[in-house]
Amino acid sequence: MRILILIFCTGCLLLVPLAPAVAAESRKELGLRLDAAMARIMVLEDRMSTGDPAAVRLSQRLDGLERQLREQIGENERLRFENARHRGDIDGLRKELDLLNADVRSARDEAASAKRAVGGYITGGVDETTDTNENIGSRILPSDNGSQPYTDGGLAGAEQRFAEARYFLESGFFDEAYTSLTGFLGEYPGHDLAGEALFWRGEIQMVRGNPVLAAEQYLASLKQFRKGTRAPDAMVKLAAAFAAMGDLGEACQTLKLFPKEYPKASAAVRTKADIESRRANCSP
Repeated sequence: MRILILIFCTGCLLLVPLAPAVAAESRKELGLRLDAAMARIMVLEDRMSTGDPAAVRLSQRLDGLERQLREQIGENERLRFENARHRGDIDGLRKELDLLNADVRSARDEAASAKRAVGGYITGGVDETTDTNENIGSRILPSDNGSQPYTDGGLAGAEQRFAEARYFLESGFFDEAYTSLTGFLGEYPGHDLAGEALFWRGEIQMVRGNPVLAAEQYLASLKQFRKGTRAPDAMVKLAAAFAAMGDLGEACQTLKLFPKEYPKASAAVRTKADIESRRANCSP
């Protein structure tokens, strides 16, 4: 501070025009005037250091401005850091969204494939005595209005309705298959294929996760068509439905009666019965 005041005062002295009388002053007089200026500078400095109100206010104001400047610099740095972090988060979210969209598209494709596969799986393939899915698909086409959705001049009425239901079933359209099977049973309740229609309705209920309703369909198939072609399958799946309901005792009892009820069941059905017995932890 002293140096600043000294420079200021010296500059003021230099700005004053030198009169001829001043030019004639001796070095001693100039030294005395310089000493007097130094003394006055020291007095001003002492006043500032001893609490001069004006100096104190100025110092406080400068300190406040300096503090505000530091705070603003810190806030700017914080905002710059947060902006950079947010940009990184947005980029990460954008990448995750792209991956999620890809997963959704893939899941939709897989779900469609799985739905078709499950339709073929629950039917256990296509019987040799019935039309293949390819033949049904090539001869049976859906209509636009939804009424009488399938026509096939090569099949009689009951066989046509049942082929329609099997096509829906093997294509994975379980709701349509269930509706078609229900319509078939309503029109042809005593037909030889009615027992199989009841069985397939039970299978659809199992796929939907309704073992109680599935058991009702299996039981109806067994009671009404005990010697039907699907009766052995229906008995095994009835045991599976009991097990799914948590009634392992009834499931094991049903499986125990199975070989006596259907001693000539196919090897495939007997294998299914063994699998269900192990799942229910049935005793030998």
